[in-house]
Amino acid sequence: MSKLFSRRLHAACAAVLLSVIPAVPALAQTTQDTSQSISGAPVRVIPADAPMARMEVARPAATDPLQAKLDGKIVGVAPGLRIFSTETLLLSPASLAGQKLNVRYKLDLYGQLLTAWVLTDAEAKAWKAAH
Repeated sequence: MSKLFSRRLHAACAAVLLSVIPAVPALAQTTQDTSQSISGAPVRVIPADAPMARMEVARPAATDPLQAKLDGKIVGVAPGLRIFSTETLLLSPASLAGQKLNVRYKLDLYGQLLTAWVLTDAEAKAWKAAH
């Protein structure tokens, strides 16, 4: 009796899996489509409470920790710092050393720079007009 039950159970499971498998690629396609805008570029999601500042990353030194200036105020840099370009690509803090960029940013619990989004001129003007 247990072998018969086991065979029926395996057959039922296989039928369920086969009925679900064709739907998986379609599901993956719909989730992929929602993460992109109509033009095909990734959608930038910047938190509404992220303030805007003029950021300058200090040139890295072997003896000093990496630091950044936000509107002239020096802040430390969190170990997991992520800087997103206008195309939503990750940028290296060392590659931005010495440049002054308009960004929106988030600090971690210790007041260190955790995430920054580089803004286009249009985004910066729109944020200033709204605030």
